[in-house]
Amino acid sequence: MSIIPSQADSFIPEYWSALLLTSLNVNAVASSRLATNRDYEGDVRQGSRVHINTLLDPEVKPYAGGPLTTGRVATTATELAITEGDYFSFTVKDVERVQSAGNLAGTATAQAGRKMLEAADQWVASQMIAGAGTKNVAVSIAAGVNQGDALYEAVVDEIVLTLDESKIPESQRFIIVTPRIKSMLLKSSKFIDASQYGSSDAIQNGEIGRFAGFTVQMTTNIPQTTAGKYDVDIIAGHPMGTTYADQIQETESLRDPEDFGHIIRGLHVYGAKVIRPQALVTAKVTVGA
Repeated sequence: MSIIPSQADSFIPEYWSALLLTSLNVNAVASSRLATNRDYEGDVRQGSRVHINTLLDPEVKPYAGGPLTTGRVATTATELAITEGDYFSFTVKDVERVQSAGNLAGTATAQAGRKMLEAADQWVASQMIAGAGTKNVAVSIAAGVNQGDALYEAVVDEIVLTLDESKIPESQRFIIVTPRIKSMLLKSSKFIDASQYGSSDAIQNGEIGRFAGFTVQMTTNIPQTTAGKYDVDIIAGHPMGTTYADQIQETESLRDPEDFGHIIRGLHVYGAKVIRPQALVTAKVTVGA
């Protein structure tokens, strides 16, 4: 005799997890305070302009007992334009908010904010590449050698020398690398892992260590070609080279007029300018077959 299952027997309970799975975001690197300065941030609004005056070096003359020739302090003017803006806008339905045990709206808002910062980081990296005073330094590494140690020699011979000759301060120098270059650095005896000196910034801005006098940051935000290759492998320099300003201009929640739920939206505005090109160097790394 067969038993016909009842509705109770066939019922499969459903559970909503309190853990919300989010995407993997990349930390801000090019736009971090390790790689840029925020000297002119001020009150930032999309479409606004920050006027920057740069002091020219006063003339120094040999003294021969007088009379003295007196010149005037001179400056040059440039502008930091807040040209870029990204936004998010999504609806959290009332039924979804009730069914989900997790903080759906709060987590989604934080996730959207991180994605906006990632978009800005990619844009800032592109500005640094375009404005670098020394572009596309060719770094060639022979096959069959320790790639990390060979890279150290190349960085010292090419990038450090270029910055030294441009009189860029040795303190606060940074180097941004792609994942492939990071894998090379980890093979070098000259690389100092961030954990060894207790850096508290590693989680915030992709800092992974120190190498040849540079604070090293790794990112996937360097622009790529249509073939999926990075335009450059290394961006190096000093934060004096690029100024960056941004602001989360608006974040608001309102009832959805066409559905039962809340609309949550936000606006991020930003701008960047390479103001000292000589403080930036980009390089492309090739490894022999």
